[in-house]
Amino acid sequence: MKFIITESQAKIILEQQLDFNYEVEEDIIHLLCTRSKNRTSPSCKLLKLRPSLNDELKQELNNSVKILNNFFGWKNVGLLPKIFNLAISHSDRTVSFLTTIADFITDKTFNNDKTKEQLRQLKDIKEIPDNLEELLKDARIKEYTKYENEFVGNYFDAKRTSLSLKYKCGDNIEDKFIDLVGKTKDLTNEELDLFLGDIKNCIIESLKDGSKVKADVVSKSPLYIEENGEKIEVFPPNSNFEVKKMDTNIDSYLSEFFSIFKNKVNLSKKDTHLILYNNIIQSIYEWISVDKDGKQFLDDIKNELTGMIYDNYTIIPIEYLEFYWSNQGQRDCKVEKRLSIRFRINPKFRGKTIPTYIFNKNSDILEKKEMVVSPKDVKYNIC
Repeated sequence: MKFIITESQAKIILEQQLDFNYEVEEDIIHLLCTRSKNRTSPSCKLLKLRPSLNDELKQELNNSVKILNNFFGWKNVGLLPKIFNLAISHSDRTVSFLTTIADFITDKTFNNDKTKEQLRQLKDIKEIPDNLEELLKDARIKEYTKYENEFVGNYFDAKRTSLSLKYKCGDNIEDKFIDLVGKTKDLTNEELDLFLGDIKNCIIESLKDGSKVKADVVSKSPLYIEENGEKIEVFPPNSNFEVKKMDTNIDSYLSEFFSIFKNKVNLSKKDTHLILYNNIIQSIYEWISVDKDGKQFLDDIKNELTGMIYDNYTIIPIEYLEFYWSNQGQRDCKVEKRLSIRFRINPKFRGKTIPTYIFNKNSDILEKKEMVVSPKDVKYNIC
């Protein structure tokens, strides 16, 4: 019997065939999904995500899940599924989330680390502790910081800077953002527009006058490549670089602004303030993403940066990257929106070859390595 299927159905079938092109004993994600006996389980969600990844990220995801499964042990409910769910909630960097935790677990530098010992003790605990997310955050921060510090030495100095936007000026100089959110509760639409107009005017001031430098390290001296026995300068001294321990294909955030619920003091107000907060963030995003000062701010940030350093010591020059405003931050924005600046390889280079440079901390000579950018059309991470 023959069946006629559409082109899109054929593509899905092909992707599934490609996705399961692993040796059975090595495909831990498929195994965990099967064990769960629930197609909506966290491990099955990872399996569903996998066909959308390139080959390198698929392998990275598989390796990380193996490490986490070996460390924590598997149960259909409990710790490891909770970790998978947290990773999935970081929709744009699920693989990076799990990989960094796996790297921390296997990193011998942290064998006597307090956070690692606390994670180790969770293996035999039946109930998920309330501080699990904080422990995982600590693990990732420590692994990120260690990676950043690997560049500090003969050729780079640390230069950890941040971006900020001021939402208050004039009469409301004493107000906290959480207080401003609360004030909008009983405003009419006309009053709300005026209220938001004041906030936007303050933001405009900081767009023009605030620091435009976002970097983790700065080069002390020139960095070169070697061609025909001669050293050719690629990056001059005093070049600023942002360090991101993640794959080059990932679209990630550079900075977030007005993230009031990161502060534990404000969590008690989330039930009453979240909708108001999301409405304000959405309004600011819609305005700043098209405003000339908002666009200029992005250009100024790029002009201060020479390149982005990804995982495996890979440097991509800034001219191949795109920065954009978003209302999505670190996490999935189905619940909470965030005003953020995000970055990725510019879509105009899809399917093309661009130069990357591999840093060796024992030399000022970089290894030039051509990279073919994925031809896949990646959507902006916007709610």
